[in-house]
Amino acid sequence: MDLTLAQRLARSLMDEHGLTGWTFDFDRARVRAGACHFADRRITLSRALTAAHDEAEVRETVLHEIAHALVGPRHGHDEVWRRRAVAIGASGQRCYTADEPVVPGRWQGRCAAGHVVHRHRRPARLLLCTRCRAVPDEDRVLRWTLDGVPVDHTLLGSAVARDLEHLRARARGEAAPVGGPTMLPAGALVRITAAGRYHGVSGRVVRRGRSRYLVQVVGQRLYVPFPLVEPVRETGARARP
Repeated sequence: MDLTLAQRLARSLMDEHGLTGWTFDFDRARVRAGACHFADRRITLSRALTAAHDEAEVRETVLHEIAHALVGPRHGHDEVWRRRAVAIGASGQRCYTADEPVVPGRWQGRCAAGHVVHRHRRPARLLLCTRCRAVPDEDRVLRWTLDGVPVDHTLLGSAVARDLEHLRARARGEAAPVGGPTMLPAGALVRITAAGRYHGVSGRVVRRGRSRYLVQVVGQRLYVPFPLVEPVRETGARARP
């Protein structure tokens, strides 16, 4: 949809539903269509995705965010939010369907089996393919390109290079090289860096095995290879997942 028309549509819908004290803007998001910023009373749409969506999809996104603004930040996508969304003309669904337009990331990772993932930012840690299971970890390593140009792991930063060295040492049955990842104790708060559905999920280390942590996340426990978690600095009260 044309961005000027999308802005007019958003402003009109916001005024229609009483958000005259709220502002509208476009943002640089590439993996979500819209956002409701309660602190500064502002609704934003992804510039890239708005340009890729049609008017009906943009209207749905704006109404989705208006419903958030009307019910307040404590409701998320609960039943209160859903009822308000439906009442103002939205579908009441949380997300777009999988066949709707997305903006592919400039970074593309591919494993030895050919599975592909996209990222919008440079990978900060070594990532393994989550779709490959019964193969050695080294065959699961994602090789990256940026805008189609191959990028060696050594150019992705010291953390990625160190993770890869550690993984290869384990494959040879050797101890982790000096400077390898620090082993985290039980109870440590960590973030999963593996590609796939759990990327970015935080949890706590339950115990440490020979090559993997058992990590408690919300509702389940996951076995995660050492290189695919990173410690999270805790601030304030100790929060449990």
